[in-house]
Amino acid sequence: MKKYLLDSNIFIQAKNFHYNFGYCSAFWDWITAAHLADLVFSTQKVRTELLNGKADDPLVKWINQDLPESFFVDDLKDKNVMINYANIIRTANSNNQYTTQAKSEFAQHDKADAFLIATAKAHNYILVTQERSQPGARKRIMIPDMAQQCGVQTKQVWNVLEEISTGTFHLKMPSP
Repeated sequence: MKKYLLDSNIFIQAKNFHYNFGYCSAFWDWITAAHLADLVFSTQKVRTELLNGKADDPLVKWINQDLPESFFVDDLKDKNVMINYANIIRTANSNNQYTTQAKSEFAQHDKADAFLIATAKAHNYILVTQERSQPGARKRIMIPDMAQQCGVQTKQVWNVLEEISTGTFHLKMPSP
């Protein structure tokens, strides 16, 4: 069964644009339901990024009050993730397309991007991000481009919603 790993931008853009808590709570309920069905997760690195918001931010409140702790897999304590992380950083550093600054930013330990790719690779998740591929980019390593180089499939949230939700964000179980 396919499992999905969500990038922080899924949450941030949903809150700020399309699925604001004020008028689309069904999206947030869908995330919880999809997790409880063992389909959707994220990482502790993403959790840390998301909790950097203000205490009264609806997203911060939702994470702290409504989202099960099991939603965020512990990427840093997983040996397979760390092995894949090292390989991903090596791949990025050996690619002459990217500037030294881009490689340095991608490898920053407090950034989730490389850890997301490593977690997806280690556990065969499909990585869900709103980033778009920019194959010619030099100044920033985009998640879809590095994921592709490392054999990790990426999708945008719209594609995942088509696969495992109904028109009203009710969970639709995928066929095995």
